[in-house]
Formats: sequence, C-alpha cells, structure tokens
Amino acid sequence: MVRRAAMTSTSSSLVLGCATRLAPRYFEPFVRSLRATGYKGRLGLVLGNYEENEARALDELADFSVRVDCQYQTVSQPVVSVLRSMRDARRVRRAYPLTFSMVAVATRRQRRVPRWRAFEYQLEGLQALRYGHYRDIILSADPAPDQVLLTDVRDVLFQSEPFDESVGGLEVYLEDPSLTIGSEPRNRRWILDLYGPREVAALGRQVVSCSGTVVGRRAEVLDYLSAMSQEITRHRCPLGSHDQGVHNHLLRRGLLGSVTIVQNGHGRVLTMGGMPSIRRDTEGRVLNIDGTMPAVLHQYDRHTGLATDLIGRLGRSE
Repeated sequence: MVRRAAMTSTSSSLVLGCATRLAPRYFEPFVRSLRATGYKGRLGLVLGNYEENEARALDELADFSVRVDCQYQTVSQPVVSVLRSMRDARRVRRAYPLTFSMVAVATRRQRRVPRWRAFEYQLEGLQALRYGHYRDIILSADPAPDQVLLTDVRDVLFQSEPFDESVGGLEVYLEDPSLTIGSEPRNRRWILDLYGPREVAALGRQVVSCSGTVVGRRAEVLDYLSAMSQEITRHRCPLGSHDQGVHNHLLRRGLLGSVTIVQNGHGRVLTMGGMPSIRRDTEGRVLNIDGTMPAVLHQYDRHTGLATDLIGRLGRSE
C-alpha cells in the first residue's frame, strides 16, 4: 500500500453534512470513523425535521448543528398535503412537478423564491437547499475555515482524516468509469428533467461526478456553493436529488471556475457504489486502484458484506 502524506487538518478545518429525518444511529459510523482518524477540525450538521430528542442526540455527535425548520414554515400545510399525495400517487405523479412549480410561484414576485424554498423543504427535504445553508455557515464561521469537506453522512466512512493531503482549490470526484450521464438512469433523468434531451446528448459520454463529496479551500468552496444555489433557485421546481444534475451540468459546462476533477480510484475520495470489486490490503483497509489508501469511503454501504466488516472493524478499534 502506498501511504499518503501526514495529515494536514487544523482547528480551522471544517466538515459539513446535512440530513432530513435521518435517524441518529445512521450518523454514528460516520462520526466515529471521523473522530478515530485524529481529525483536528470541526464537524457541523444542518438538520431538518427532527424531534427534539433526536436533535439533541445529534448535537452531541457534532461540534455544532444548525436546525432550519423555522425558516420553512410559511406555506399552507393542506397544499403541501395535496402536493405530497400527487407525488406519491402513480396515476397523477407526472403532473406533480408542474403543479408544484405553479403553486410555488403563485405569490408576489419578491416572495416567490422563499415560497419555493418552503415547498421544496416540506416536500423534498434539504438535498437541494443544503448549499445555501453551507454557504451561510462558512461565511459566519469563526475562525474562518481554511479547508472544507462537503459530504453525505449516511453512506460515508473515513479511513484517515479527510485532509490527509493538502487541498488546492476545488476538488470534485468522479464515480466508476462505467457510469456515464447517458447510461446511468438516474443521472440521465436528472439532466433530462432540468436541461432537456440536447443536454443529455451533449453530456451523455461524460462520467458522472457525485455531488455527495466536494473538497476545497474556503474561497473556492464558497464560489461552488454560490453557483449551485443560484442555478438550483433558477429552476424553482421540485429538485430533491436533482441537485446532482445541476452539479454535473455546471461542471461539464465549465461554470465552476478552476476545478480539479479527480478520477475514481486515484484520490482522497473513493466512490464505491458502481465499482464491481473493491481492493483491500492485508489489514482490511480499502485501497484505490493506484494503491493509495483513500481517506473517504463514499457509498461503501452498496457492498453489504464489506460494509458489515468495515463497521465491525471500527467497533473493534475503539
């Protein structure tokens, strides 16, 4: 195994994640594995739709948390119920996006964006709204973060601290080379729904970049978050997991500025979901294709037996 350089996190480093209604037990492998690496920075969580007892449990796991429910309570709950029924009923599901968009803009112009955000939160959660919250946190953080990891929580484990190599600019990570925008059904649909068939044709051969893990210096991450938030808000339709379509559109159209695109199996993040097999060393650690040890294992839970072993090893190491 090729070893990486000594860890480079500082007290100003920042890891940010978010969740809506995800039970606290699903955070535990993520948090325990991060703490076990000797990470020196802070962990922050953006939380939505939690009962008080669950929110307090998550407060104890993180260095800080931000609860956002109070920002999204300005829409009619009966209307939300009707839209939810449309979304979940097979016969009328196709009408849900258009109806959502029409209801979301049915107000004074200056209220349309807050109204859309409130409906998005109530019906789709924080997936597409997290970018604005992350930006607010980074801008107000004291001390200002030097390097930032934006990450999913439920399906992420750490083998070493996430800044075990110095961070230069913005890094985004590709999935397995077999997963292209044109061939992977969900990613194809996200681009098709948001940008139409011409964009699918234009980007179809590009390997998918996962929006679930992004690393960068403070300034570049803020630029990324601004670009994502602005593009998501421009659409003002039910987004949910469509945020990855926005991420790939901006990336492949050169709209994220200077960015390092990291091939899967060669960097600090290994995105494992589409990988047919996983390489490990004699100590059971997951390896990249190039023989290095990735700090961050994303989508490890797609490999059931491996996930069970990794979590078991984490428990035995404590």
